[in-house]
Amino acid sequence: MTETGNGGAFPELFEVARDYAQGDHVHQVQALRVIAAAYLPMYQAPPLSDAREVVEGVLTRNGFLLTNPETGGIEPSSVDAVVSVATSRLDEEDLGWGAACLMGMMDALRQRAQDEGYETFVLDAQEVLDGLETILAADIVEDVIEEAIDEALEGEDL
Repeated sequence: MTETGNGGAFPELFEVARDYAQGDHVHQVQALRVIAAAYLPMYQAPPLSDAREVVEGVLTRNGFLLTNPETGGIEPSSVDAVVSVATSRLDEEDLGWGAACLMGMMDALRQRAQDEGYETFVLDAQEVLDGLETILAADIVEDVIEEAIDEALEGEDL
């Protein structure tokens, strides 16, 4: 377990995901799947490299609407990667970033529905809203943990 320049563990995994994110659609999806699976909150595990730039890069290149060519619907790994990175450290900045990315996806969904309409809009919107719900829940947990730590530290001062 070595560290990268930006302070993350498992740099080899991060490098693979970053390289795949620069590839074609199939490679981008695989990068997001790896990130979604690897960036889960884990107790007593060293933090991984910051993948926000990688995830946001894939989303930006696809107009915040990475779709599955077979179904025409949103690629679930795009939502999963955002949620995983946003909630992996329970950091307020990460949570805000994740919410902003998902709102960008909602805007892209709305724009696509207005421009061309599509059958999976409701399902896709629900997928993104579920991601927002997860981030909101993590934000609440982060606030509760912060309050508990503050109270414990105040109790030590007495």
